Amino acid sequence: MDTLLFSNVFIACCAVAQGGMTYLVLSLPVDYTVLAILGCATLALYNFSMILARPRHPQSSPFRRVRWVFGHERSLWVWTGVALVVAFVLGLQLHIPSFILLGVMGVMGVAYNLPIVRVAGEERRAGLRQITGLKLFYIGLVWVMSSVLLPVAEAYHDDLAIVWPHVWQLMAWVFLFVVAITIPFDIRDIYQDRYYRLKTIPVLFGERKALVLSTALLAVQMGWVWLSDHPLDIRLALVAASGLCLFFILVPPVKKDEYYYFLVLDGMLIVQFLTVWLAQWV
Repeated sequence: MDTLLFSNVFIACCAVAQGGMTYLVLSLPVDYTVLAILGCATLALYNFSMILARPRHPQSSPFRRVRWVFGHERSLWVWTGVALVVAFVLGLQLHIPSFILLGVMGVMGVAYNLPIVRVAGEERRAGLRQITGLKLFYIGLVWVMSSVLLPVAEAYHDDLAIVWPHVWQLMAWVFLFVVAITIPFDIRDIYQDRYYRLKTIPVLFGERKALVLSTALLAVQMGWVWLSDHPLDIRLALVAASGLCLFFILVPPVKKDEYYYFLVLDGMLIVQFLTVWLAQWV
């Protein structure tokens, strides 16, 4: 289980699932090349970000994930390189605008942790995550661009019919959902983020208000989905997935350890896809 979660293979599967959900919700034919690119690019970027954020003494970290990652650092570099090469080679099959979009997402993913921003009052630099309030918006935007915009862009340049109002809606829904499940991660990391002076929502406003915000975002997303003009099966599936996610955030049925965050909460991205996929067979 540790290998699946901490090597970022699982989150790569989540990215593939979200791309698959885009095709289902928008009634577009599945482009398996795009899905493979999403999986490989996500694996490479998440691994690279973890390695780049290496603490001074990783083996003494209180986080099981950190100890595992830097205990297998050489293997992760290899798999990151392989995933990056595969994503690039497959990316050459995309239309030029889609390939450019893929490149932009790659740059954004790297810049998130790359030390390019000077930290106020200190003689060091940090990634874009250091900018006050940017983290949640940034993560949500990258997920929207990858799981919705890239599949749609490629479908558009394949001359497939695109219902743009549905695209904008789905982008907003994915953004709200991703941000909502990211906030509990920030609540978990609140003391560490305070130490590193990261201005996350929980650090700025406190744990309780952050949890209220996560709940409110899911509630807004569920209401928006239900009031949309999508078929009933799609609306029921998406609302059910968000409702389950809301339950796991407010009433976690398991201990809030790293498996809860990286398996249960991240796994909601796969659950979303599965509910939409199953709804079409019921």
